[in-house]
Amino acid sequence: MTAIDPGADIQLDPGGDEKHADYVTARIPLAGHVSPEWLRCYRKLVEEQKDPPLPARAEDETDRSWIIVRVPATITDERLRQVLDAACDLILKADVAEQAPPPTAKAEAIIRDWWAVRRG
Repeated sequence: MTAIDPGADIQLDPGGDEKHADYVTARIPLAGHVSPEWLRCYRKLVEEQKDPPLPARAEDETDRSWIIVRVPATITDERLRQVLDAACDLILKADVAEQAPPPTAKAEAIIRDWWAVRRG
């Protein structure tokens, strides 16, 4: 089960490049590494957050995996807390999605059953 690493510090990056000088990036450490499939599931869940969009992503690096949230420096306190909570709430959802059978599994099972009946 994927979890935030409470023993590690978050990393904060105020600003960044000229294009995003008025943004703050928070890197929230996860305990250990996540799989490429987990990263895909997390990315898909973030993309589904459309109203409003969730400015978060997950990355696996050599030392550990991270949830990365980039927000405007002018974001309200309440909205910032909501964004951070939403980004972290997706951790468990990505765990569940990673373990779910692929969407084709049900159709494959029906085809196999149909074929078994046809073959007698």
